[in-house]
Amino acid sequence: MPTKSSSKTKKLTTSELTTSELTSWDIYWDQIKPRLNKRANTFDQIFDYLGGIREPVIVETGTYREENNYEGDGCSTLLFDQYVAAHGGILWSVDNEQKACDLALSETDHAIVVCQDSVEFLASLEGKIDLLYLDSYNITDWNRDCEPAAHHLKELFAARHCLKPGTLVVIDDNIVTPEGKRLGKGRLVYELIEALGGEPYFDDYQVGWIWEE
Repeated sequence: MPTKSSSKTKKLTTSELTTSELTSWDIYWDQIKPRLNKRANTFDQIFDYLGGIREPVIVETGTYREENNYEGDGCSTLLFDQYVAAHGGILWSVDNEQKACDLALSETDHAIVVCQDSVEFLASLEGKIDLLYLDSYNITDWNRDCEPAAHHLKELFAARHCLKPGTLVVIDDNIVTPEGKRLGKGRLVYELIEALGGEPYFDDYQVGWIWEE
């Protein structure tokens, strides 16, 4: 089951690095991070976590579908593609809309883009995953989140055989109302893991858990 990690390491900011120490990823991330708005800090934690893994295997559901919309969608496919370009690894991106898959293929260099139902894809995937990023079912009404939340719960169960101790599982698009009510794509997964005694690694617009058997 997922657990919360208490260890934190200080990451140097780009301004603290010398020009010779900067990598293509450092430069890219320094430019893009301010555009991510509510996702900026949690994406930072995601990439910090990946930094401790050699050539990570990244699997995302829901691919790049609106050009250059870092502020609105987060453009995770582009972020992960740039990360793999700089650090190595494998990126799988699955979506059931051909138009989105075509766009993702045209705008990435390293992503393996698959046009298929995400639950079916995850159920048939082989090998272990270092980052499972779930973002495949658009949510248009926060007060009607049952179908998106249920879909992401299905994705988690479908990918269960690919998870290992240390896999980072992240679900996008979550909020907590002023009254304390949790809504969004990750609501049911959050409730399930909480009932099992698990705590999130981070809990914001994106919620993440570190998987542990």
